[in-house]
Amino acid sequence: MGLLRALAITFFLFITGGFLNLSEAAGFTFKAGIGYDFLSQEYFLDSLDEAGSVSLYPAFALRTNYRDHLKGLFSVRWIPFEDRRLELGSSYEQTPDFFRLKFLSDLRTKIGASKFNFTGEIDWRNRHDDSAQFGDSYLRGYSRSKLSVPINRKLATIFQITGEFIDFDSVTALSWDYYRLGGKIGLESKFGDFSFGDIRLTVNTRQVPDSSNLNYLNLGLEGSYFGFYRQGEIDFYTRLENKDYDGLDHEDDFLRYEFSGRHKLRLGQSYYLRQEVEFDYISFDPADPINRDYYQLGVTLLTGLEGISYSLGIGPDIELLDQQQDELLDEEDYFEAGLRVDFDLMKVGRFFVSAESVTGHRNLRNGSELLTDHSFERLYFIGDLTLMRMLRLNLLFSAEWEWHDISTNNSSLYLLSTNLSYTF
Repeated sequence: MGLLRALAITFFLFITGGFLNLSEAAGFTFKAGIGYDFLSQEYFLDSLDEAGSVSLYPAFALRTNYRDHLKGLFSVRWIPFEDRRLELGSSYEQTPDFFRLKFLSDLRTKIGASKFNFTGEIDWRNRHDDSAQFGDSYLRGYSRSKLSVPINRKLATIFQITGEFIDFDSVTALSWDYYRLGGKIGLESKFGDFSFGDIRLTVNTRQVPDSSNLNYLNLGLEGSYFGFYRQGEIDFYTRLENKDYDGLDHEDDFLRYEFSGRHKLRLGQSYYLRQEVEFDYISFDPADPINRDYYQLGVTLLTGLEGISYSLGIGPDIELLDQQQDELLDEEDYFEAGLRVDFDLMKVGRFFVSAESVTGHRNLRNGSELLTDHSFERLYFIGDLTLMRMLRLNLLFSAEWEWHDISTNNSSLYLLSTNLSYTF
């Protein structure tokens, strides 16, 4: 009934929306719609004898649909002031299995010369069918407060506090109630040509009442920069953090460094080169009996052409993973190389499309029966289309296929999410 009701509301608003001007009169914006979500994985499974060592029958494909349902959507947003310093909203979503209700708030104001932002969210989800499982229903809250105090025209000090909690109806090994509190202090600066950067000290702590081993204290230093120059643009994010759990034997304690950077060089009016680097290094406490140190590196080099409304890039994409050796565990070290193609197309107010394809091969340093070399195809697609003045279609699609040297290790994964909504 919820889905039929949402569909009826959408149709009614589409027919009568031209005569309803509530949003213009009172600062309200309403949105109603329907959607469809699908998440599926397919892999092969061997049939084994009672001893579990000899295959009696050929391997067969096993498909698991984790999500396959329609959903009804309704939301309201209220902006009471013309300067948009305050925004309040609520959204309701219903599927054949779940109710979901969210409340949102966003405040942007000034305290003297300082800027203050506050964001809050309450998220309630409840499973209403007869197949409820532990962890399906919960109440979650999140808030963030940020104060920016100017030092001069280009430099400011920032203070930020975040809080989060989640309360499950039933606690399991994978769903624990917790409370999290964090803070940041740092500097942010504006540069010429609309460039900006910042550097911050961070602290985060989590408390899990039912499992003290999951409590942690996280200290970090992070920085970012986004800038333009005459022939291109550059941006990067870097973070160094230390996470200390309350568990025994320093299990899961680690020091981590990550870096993400992109550089785009324009070659004339229509051509460009783009370089991307992703690096992640984790060093676990020497006393940790389980985890192994590792680093992961990804590099992409694209060349292409672009115009006012489109961009097309193509080039090599490589990634490698290197782990500390362990005689008791299978090694997952790999090197993969592929061809990446990016395509973006947009027209302001009408549509936006972004697609990415990576086709390649992964080689493992020391494989096993379950970890084997394979070729792959990864496809990502995002689309936003304005069908009529207030009717919009959003689409997200992701898929990955693996073809292994051992065919029974082949697998595929699909994700699809769509929303058709009418705003009035």
